[in-house]
Amino acid sequence: MLTIACYSVYWFIAVSGKLRESISGIFNSGRAAIVQVTVKRVAGFLLMGVVPVAVCLLVFDDYSLADAGLWFNRDKTWFTVISLVLLSLVIIPVIAHNARKPEILALYPEIRASRWTGSLLLVEIVTWALYLFGYEVLFRGVLLFGLAKPLGPVAATAVNVILYSAAHIPKGKGETLGAIPFGMVLCVLTLVSGTIWIAFIAHLVNAVTLTFTAIKYNPGMSYAHRGK
Repeated sequence: MLTIACYSVYWFIAVSGKLRESISGIFNSGRAAIVQVTVKRVAGFLLMGVVPVAVCLLVFDDYSLADAGLWFNRDKTWFTVISLVLLSLVIIPVIAHNARKPEILALYPEIRASRWTGSLLLVEIVTWALYLFGYEVLFRGVLLFGLAKPLGPVAATAVNVILYSAAHIPKGKGETLGAIPFGMVLCVLTLVSGTIWIAFIAHLVNAVTLTFTAIKYNPGMSYAHRGK
């Protein structure tokens, strides 16, 4: 219930027409696009990352950050490193290939800028990192670990993948179906490692690869070089 509530509030903010109109009324079209995406991602960080953990800390006795996977498990250091290397070897070429498709280029990068400067790329990566950290705290931290104790790892993973996949429905059939195997892998690795860091970093690698590849292959976008 907490997961659905927090994600729903975030979603209503993300698709709010009034918020978009307000931002467009303050900034010019180019700056407004950047601000809109930034506000959406920061809202995701707060509503999916900060709020649910704060609620759990206040409501549940003996709840700690470690219960949401927010700790470093030294016993799983090599497992984490190897998992991330193997995941990256799969994620980067697959995403780089898929990012060339017209339906992907129509959605990404979310900031629809024609020229990408170094500072704009920094904003893109930092805001992605904030958003995905909150996203993983909610889905793999609060939800997965929260359900694993009373329901067991299999049932917790099943519920997690269903909700995780459903969250991708607005982005099309491809992402919705792709979220099923990706979500299962992330859930298993999260439960084994006892932390959210594999899921978070893998998700960030996914997003950054998608951004750079989509900019490269989008005919209306280009990188701004120094002196030009």
